[in-house]
Amino acid sequence: MADAILLSLATGFLFGVLAVTMRFGLTRLPDAELGAFQNLLIGFAVAFLATAAAGQLGELSWSDVWPFLALGAVAPGVTQVMFLFALRDIGASRSMVIYGALPLASSIGAVLFLDEPVRTALFVGTLLVVGGAALLAYDPTKPEGYRSVGLAWALASIVLFAGRDNLSRWLTTDRDIPATSGAATALAGGMVAILIYLLITRRGDRPLRQIAGSVRPFLLASVAFGLSYVTLLESFARGKVTVVSPIIGTYALWTVLLSVVFLRETEAVTRRLVVAAVLVVAGAAVVAATQ
Repeated sequence: MADAILLSLATGFLFGVLAVTMRFGLTRLPDAELGAFQNLLIGFAVAFLATAAAGQLGELSWSDVWPFLALGAVAPGVTQVMFLFALRDIGASRSMVIYGALPLASSIGAVLFLDEPVRTALFVGTLLVVGGAALLAYDPTKPEGYRSVGLAWALASIVLFAGRDNLSRWLTTDRDIPATSGAATALAGGMVAILIYLLITRRGDRPLRQIAGSVRPFLLASVAFGLSYVTLLESFARGKVTVVSPIIGTYALWTVLLSVVFLRETEAVTRRLVVAAVLVVAGAAVVAATQ
């Protein structure tokens, strides 16, 4: 269980790095769809190298791989585009605190569909996480370029991400496939899905040239994304969703802290925002301390 907690904390930090660096990338190239594709392309390359380094390439069979490909087409495929729309419209720090509600959605799914137990600490910790997200929702201070439709993108993708969490836990424990290989396969599924979408919707606009020209703005974020997906699935392979998901929710605090350092002007970081992030991390700490 200690490994699951450490991997979950690493995932939360990497998600925070992803949010802030993607916000930078979107200011240089405001194209969320291309950004999502680069996340998936470069993220797949990172996960593939991790799989190769672990000597797991020869252990894959089609029967084990196809569920991860299908899952990846939706999450992180479609959901990554929605996630970047939220970053673009409401900012990195606010998006990630709203995503603090994800542990509640994931935990409810785990209790209903994976028969994971309900503990008092889990209930208290999840309430703290959701309380932080709710506090943010009533913050009157908005960053420049704020668009409320970003909240809708965030909430819709939360539902899909919660399904991703529970399916990832089930697949990594039910099927004979290493978590790192599962991460690479899911990212490949998402990459193919977004590539097909870009080729169809941008035909006549030289989509391949657009893709080639969008690598640099999103490179650092995409490396962080690939690493985060490896640690995410490794976390679910070792720990229950009701434990792992609230701890990963520390991405809210990491994003706020990194935003204070790197995006203070554009993100409009307020005291209310910091308190909301602290509540999210307190909730994750309650869950971690009682396992």
